[in-house]
Amino acid sequence: MDSSVKTNNHSSWYRLDNIGKAYPLIRSNRQTTLFRLTVVLTEQIEPSRVQEALKKILPRFPYFQVVLKPGFFWYYFEKTTKLTPVQKDKHYPCTQYDKRWAVPPIHIFYKDNCLSLEMSHALSDGYGGMVFLKALLNSYFNMESIKGDEYNIQKLPCEEEWEDAYNKYFDPSVPPPKRGRAAFHLPFQKVSSGIYYSTTGIVPLKEVLSRAKTDGGSLTQWLTAKYMAVLTKMIQDNNWKPAPVVLNVPVDLRRLYPSKTLRNFFITLTPTIDSQIGHFSFSEILTHVKNFMNIQVDRRYISQQFKRNINLERAMSIRMVPLLLKRMFFPFFFYHLGERQFSGGFSNLGNFKLPPGTAENVKEIHILVPPSQGTLIKVGCISYGSQLFMTFGSLTDNREVERNFFSQLRKEGIPVRIDVNY
Repeated sequence: MDSSVKTNNHSSWYRLDNIGKAYPLIRSNRQTTLFRLTVVLTEQIEPSRVQEALKKILPRFPYFQVVLKPGFFWYYFEKTTKLTPVQKDKHYPCTQYDKRWAVPPIHIFYKDNCLSLEMSHALSDGYGGMVFLKALLNSYFNMESIKGDEYNIQKLPCEEEWEDAYNKYFDPSVPPPKRGRAAFHLPFQKVSSGIYYSTTGIVPLKEVLSRAKTDGGSLTQWLTAKYMAVLTKMIQDNNWKPAPVVLNVPVDLRRLYPSKTLRNFFITLTPTIDSQIGHFSFSEILTHVKNFMNIQVDRRYISQQFKRNINLERAMSIRMVPLLLKRMFFPFFFYHLGERQFSGGFSNLGNFKLPPGTAENVKEIHILVPPSQGTLIKVGCISYGSQLFMTFGSLTDNREVERNFFSQLRKEGIPVRIDVNY
């Protein structure tokens, strides 16, 4: 697929990337496909300054100054001259489902000393969101021309930044992966539409890293294993019907491929513990997660996921179906081929770094992953400075998962400070 910008006399438009194509098809008032990055500043937000900063940086990211529009077969992005308005934060996060014909994929909110970026996963992933938020903050604090920053607004965007890296690195000779089984799902009732709860645990990064290293895992592996251990214990304690506990763990592919794309470029790993075959200790779960992730983060296995996803996109039986019909049946396939196979999600965006001049004005950063009807609760974590921020996004009133997870960290001697939006 040609991932370059398409231009005619009236407008410029962009095809969505391979993964991005799916997100507009599954959007609903519960499953908005929006994720949120929130920074807590040392001072009150000045919305007019944010608006001016946004105006300055958008020419550096022209592929983000777009609106989502429906075509005959697929959605596409059309270039726009309109500036996204900076809005007062009055709603639950990641809940503003927009049914209009021209939908902006980026939203900027402020409240007190908090500044939030919400971005549609149709446009980009967490890495792209972090790059854009960093540029916005640098501009807000008049630090636009950071030496060595390839995304500062004095530089021109290169074409590789909007490439569809999935198609670029696709190997048609590799067979697709086997289909997974149905996974365990939390038997909790969903909240009403328009509600999305967040529970953030703030912990000392050094202490968590030290504990993970002592147990023999990376930060992501250790926290993933903790989450899986919580779910397996809940199945046992509540006498729920045993089923495989499977987590959806995204991996940023820019670490493995030489791509500069700011569109989506990730795959998901699926570490699994089958509660049907017996009890697993935390040590056993960590060993499995570590071995599974070390094996699967390999270009050969990743190529299989490329093959499956691109085969779906290119299949004539799907390509030639009008968009209206795709909107009707795609959520069903997305659940049965995707969310049905996951018990929850755990996403680690890594370290958020800011340059001097900006960093001293930012106290915290939180990541809230998109709401998921199928898995109800998903976790996103990000580190900044000396702290790690872990946020549970939830579509249920039940807080048992969050309580058990953070209780486990406290039992390890790790202090936890909790921040909630309910």
